[in-house]
Order: sequence, then structure tokens, then C-alpha cells
Amino acid sequence: MDNMTPMINTVTRVTLVLMAGLLMGWVLHHETRAITLGMTLGLVAGLVNFRYLAVKVRRVTQSIASNEGNAFSLGFVTRISFAILVTMFSVKIEHFSLVATVSGVFIPQLLAIPAGIYLSVKNKL
Repeated sequence: MDNMTPMINTVTRVTLVLMAGLLMGWVLHHETRAITLGMTLGLVAGLVNFRYLAVKVRRVTQSIASNEGNAFSLGFVTRISFAILVTMFSVKIEHFSLVATVSGVFIPQLLAIPAGIYLSVKNKL
């Protein structure tokens, strides 16, 4: 894929739909409130990390394409720090499930795989 924007938009839409469903579950099903809130918090953090990584990848590709000798990174420290911050927030406040928060952080990155496959197949036809 030459253009990452459709994949980023698809992952963002799917993640927002998942968050909306989880918030509806939080409203309607009282027994799983901690899990749905934790997963929603993790999805927010994962989506921020995913979009930040996309911005960094764009900057790296522009730097390489323009033959600039600038040092670059993909912002791993920033992304892991944000994930740790969200995890600490989940531990500190008892209304959030830690397991759901940690698993929610990884979901947007994992959604990029089927979204990329789907968009590749769709564009070939």
C-alpha cells in the first residue's frame, strides 16, 4: 500500500464503533462496568498510539524521500510511556479493569492487519 490514509481511517472508524459498543455495554450491563470502561480506556490509548505512529512513519518516509540526513525515530519511548500512563491510571482508579485496559491498548494495532488486507484486496479488484 502506497497510501496509509485509508487504512488509518478504517482502523479509526472500527475502533470508534467498538468504543461506542463498549460504552453502550457500560450503560446497559452493570456487572461488566469495570471491564467495559477498562477496554474503552485501552482503546483510546491504543488509538492515540496508532495515530501517533502513523504520523511518525509519514515523517520518516518524507525524510528518506527528500534525502535529508536528519536523525529520526518512530517515537517508541513516547508510545510506551503513554501506555504505561494509561495502565497506571487504570491501577489507581478501581473502576477500570487492568486486564481489559492492557488488552485494549493493543487492539488498534492488531486491527491494522485485517484492515490492510481488506483494503489491498478491495483495491486489486
